[in-house]
Amino acid sequence: MENKLDITGHQSPKPRTDQDRIMFQNQSHLVENYFKSCNICPDLYDICLATDLMVEYVKYGSKSKELAERFDKFQQYIEEKY
Repeated sequence: MENKLDITGHQSPKPRTDQDRIMFQNQSHLVENYFKSCNICPDLYDICLATDLMVEYVKYGSKSKELAERFDKFQQYIEEKY
C-alpha cells in the first residue's frame, strides 16, 4: 500500500488498527476534558500534541524517562502559552 499525502503535505503513516483508533478517540476525549477543566481553549495543534502524547503514554506506560521529560516540557509549554 502506498502512503498518501495528508492535507498538511506530509506522508500519512501506516493505517491505524481498530485498537489504535479507539485508543486515540479515548485519549482525545480525555485531553478535551483536561483543557476544559483548566479553562484553557487550546488551538488545534496543541490538542493534537496532547492527544499524541497521551496515546504514547497508554501504549508505552510511564516508565520511559523520555516520555516523562516530554510531559514536563508539554506542561511547561501549555502554562507559558495559556
